[in-house]
Amino acid sequence: MVPLGVCNHIRYVLIQSSEEVTFDTSVNIMYLWLMSEQSTLSNIQEQLIAALEKSKVASKTLEDAKAKLAPLEVKAADAQEHVTHLLNEYNRLTGHVRSKGRTRAKYNQTPESKLAAQEKRSYSRAVNSGSSEAEAKKIARDAVKKLAARLGVKA
Repeated sequence: MVPLGVCNHIRYVLIQSSEEVTFDTSVNIMYLWLMSEQSTLSNIQEQLIAALEKSKVASKTLEDAKAKLAPLEVKAADAQEHVTHLLNEYNRLTGHVRSKGRTRAKYNQTPESKLAAQEKRSYSRAVNSGSSEAEAKKIARDAVKKLAARLGVKA
């Protein structure tokens, strides 16, 4: 079916022409219009086929480039990991240890305060788990002795 706008355009051309319009003339005009549309469609199809072929070649080139790039990315990641390891080792040996995450106000905990906290914690745990008071005190003393040995101080 021919679009209405095309029919109106053909009528306008036929009316403007000074020749006598016959059925054959209108059929010829319609045939010429259809052929021009056909050639336009075939041109578009040719362009589409050419574009698809170019896209196929470009995709193949991209896949080849990605395949060549993958081993390089692995090597770069390994090298970066090695550099990070060396930097961490250097900082550890020089004492320049970076803090991780948020930093808070630091305060100095003495070994004595750590021992007192451990004793209280161990005593509370023992009592809460059902031990008698004497057993809880013994468990707390043992925990303090272990922590003192680890810290290198006298209990």
